[in-house]
Amino acid sequence: MLRLASPNTFLYIFLRKNSKAGKNLQGQAVGGGEVRREADSKYAHVIVAGEGAAGNNAKALATQAVLLTALGNSSPVKFSTSATGVIGKAAGENGSASAYQAVHSDSGLAGAYIVADGAHIGQVVSNVVGALKSFKVADIESVKKQAYNNALRASAHSDNFAIERTSQLFQSQDNYIELIPNVSAGDVEAAAKKLTSKLSVASYGNINEVPYVDTL
Repeated sequence: MLRLASPNTFLYIFLRKNSKAGKNLQGQAVGGGEVRREADSKYAHVIVAGEGAAGNNAKALATQAVLLTALGNSSPVKFSTSATGVIGKAAGENGSASAYQAVHSDSGLAGAYIVADGAHIGQVVSNVVGALKSFKVADIESVKKQAYNNALRASAHSDNFAIERTSQLFQSQDNYIELIPNVSAGDVEAAAKKLTSKLSVASYGNINEVPYVDTL
């Protein structure tokens, strides 16, 4: 299984594509869209995402923390290649997928970061998007406990959890971590439905077989 790389470059492209003005990266609604960039590589790197939690909404951040945990965050163990969560399993043996988020003070993105070789990327992306669209919470209490522990770890270790730690900085009086135990299965499934209502796709590398957003 492929080891996921850092998505920071794609995050920047994604935010520029999804900002209404193309310059102000904060405070913009997600409008859907697509950006594709070919490169000489065996692999394709793809982010599929939609509207996520804003940094000024503690309840939404708590819900998103649970959702991302259920979908499958990348492993905190360096060089780990084990598939975890719904989208990791959906990617199968031919690729890897990890939950993804980009949080700003009053806007956000959430979805999946996917890597596969060019010959398999089309099927892997389709499988992962299918898993996102059909998402249901299997064991909400177990997932909430894991999300809570992940968030606590993020508050102490910024190296592997920079995005989650940044999310915390937006909170003044309400700490989203303390709201995680109160998140319901309905909350999480509603957040999943919201992020898949208008998807955007950013792809880089060997992208000939990457599905276009209007086919997903």
